[in-house]
Amino acid sequence: MFIGMIAYCMPARAQDIHFSQFYESPLTLNPALCGNFNGIVEAEANYRTQWAGAMGSGDGYRTIAADVQYQNLGKDWKHGFLSAGLSFFNDKSGSVQIAMNQVNLTLASGIFLNRRSLVTAGLQAGWSQHSIDLQGIPWDEQYINGVYDPNAGSGEPSMGNSFSYLDFSAGMAYTYIIKQPTISSNDHFKLNLGLAVFHVNEPDMSYYGSSGPGTPLYMRYVLHGSADYGIPNTPLSIQPALIYFRQGPSQEINAGAMVSYVLKQQSQYTGNNKGSSIAFGAFYRWNDAAILMLQMDLVSYSFGISYDINVSGFTPATSGEGAFEISLKYILGSPLNGVGANSHTMF
Repeated sequence: MFIGMIAYCMPARAQDIHFSQFYESPLTLNPALCGNFNGIVEAEANYRTQWAGAMGSGDGYRTIAADVQYQNLGKDWKHGFLSAGLSFFNDKSGSVQIAMNQVNLTLASGIFLNRRSLVTAGLQAGWSQHSIDLQGIPWDEQYINGVYDPNAGSGEPSMGNSFSYLDFSAGMAYTYIIKQPTISSNDHFKLNLGLAVFHVNEPDMSYYGSSGPGTPLYMRYVLHGSADYGIPNTPLSIQPALIYFRQGPSQEINAGAMVSYVLKQQSQYTGNNKGSSIAFGAFYRWNDAAILMLQMDLVSYSFGISYDINVSGFTPATSGEGAFEISLKYILGSPLNGVGANSHTMF
């Protein structure tokens, strides 16, 4: 997915996790993308680590996510589909091991408007737990005459080590596809647009067990778009993508493009011969990072790797060190349309 690093404070307003490879974590991007892939079952895992060296002792930001989706629960429904997805992510940051675990169930329905257009709507319900390890944290009041005394009182109000809440989100997406008429023409075109709202119930987030001003989690609004344009009679495709999110006072823009090269076409009608492709590109997260990406699709598997080069005001502290991210995906069924990467929106 994809959204801002976690910024916690004790009565926490917070931003969500994010992935630079945002289309490789579809259920954290938009619930309506559940089932919007070319196959029967999709399983995917993501791993991201950021600023471990800059923060010392490996106490950076680490995010792990995984999901599995089933494309169509309604076997006899020819004019659309009903899909289900189960997702999980874990995020851990800092020397106090601020951690978040969340499990989500997603349901999405797609309606084929015609042979080229698809509209989908999705709902997501989840349970989230936040925790913090306060042992060994030095407070100013524990320095007596300049000497740290771990047994001295911290002077801080009593707080818990964890809290949990229910979380609800929703989204819509539109997909438009022009398929290539022959196996070698490569004159396909695909467009995907979406809108999502996360944390619509604005759950309270407080280690003090209180609610009120400053404790609700801001709703996150997401706008995203991507395209896949095949350059006719070549093995190349251009795949631009854009995402915008706003969460409380914070906003983020991430834009760029991939260039995909087809190594082997999938047989267009039988699907007996599976395709493969390699894609590379660059994105820019506004006022934050330049992102380099490489992705390879091989038969039913897809592997992506990316690195964020920090260009923000935090650069002096990080020496340009950013984030390393990998994604791994497996699709059971008809995994590739013979036209390269980002197959979530390819039918």
